[in-house]
Amino acid sequence: MPLLRVGPDVELYHEDAGSGPPVLLVPGWPLTSESWECQVGALVEAGHRVITYDRRGFGRSTRAWDGYTLATLVDDLHGLITHLDLLDLVLVGFSSGAVEAARYLAVHGPDRARGLVLASPLGGASALGRDLRIAAKWHRVAMLDDVLTRFFSVNGEGALDEATRQHLLSTAAASSARATLTVIDAWSDPTLDLAADVAAAGLPTLVLGGEGDAVAPSHRVNAPTVVIPSGPHGVHITHPQQWNQAVLTFLAG
Repeated sequence: MPLLRVGPDVELYHEDAGSGPPVLLVPGWPLTSESWECQVGALVEAGHRVITYDRRGFGRSTRAWDGYTLATLVDDLHGLITHLDLLDLVLVGFSSGAVEAARYLAVHGPDRARGLVLASPLGGASALGRDLRIAAKWHRVAMLDDVLTRFFSVNGEGALDEATRQHLLSTAAASSARATLTVIDAWSDPTLDLAADVAAAGLPTLVLGGEGDAVAPSHRVNAPTVVIPSGPHGVHITHPQQWNQAVLTFLAG
């Protein structure tokens, strides 16, 4: 089992496939590395080395009690990147994972990276975070069910087959209850400035989202943007072919 120790009591599960220029996929809360299933194969076949991982407390990584601040999550990511000695890297972050990817570059610098993809990025969603914290504390699985309904809906209509949604719900529910609740503060801090982090990184950046995103409809980042028609927040899962092609075009450029 590929585990990397990033702290005294924390190991990160990760997978490393393919060869070529590296692409690291950062999942969004409350999902795990399994949410990139439709991306890994396409990127590897296009000639890229693809790395996926579970953040602490989620998936197959250590179910730590503490360490769910944005600073610690970014340090975990830094530990993974340096351990694998990734160079000429493109970071791809979905939803809250976009916040972590951009902050990593702003804090640790862009020396190891050549590009950034912000997929349906969140940032500073304080009202949403407050509501989710309350629901996660007392009704976690029901809250996750509701969140993943919204992730994959456009105008109230589901855009993802129910079997896949239920699979993603089961992986989210199997993560640490403590992590699911406390990590919300990491990306819902109203002082977060995603645009400032992207500017500090100074790298070629692509913003990629769905036309019908009801979770993070406004991206507020000054970068080339691709909007996939009729796509929801989790558009990389509902519209993988269009999403993958947009990312591959960016990688080729």
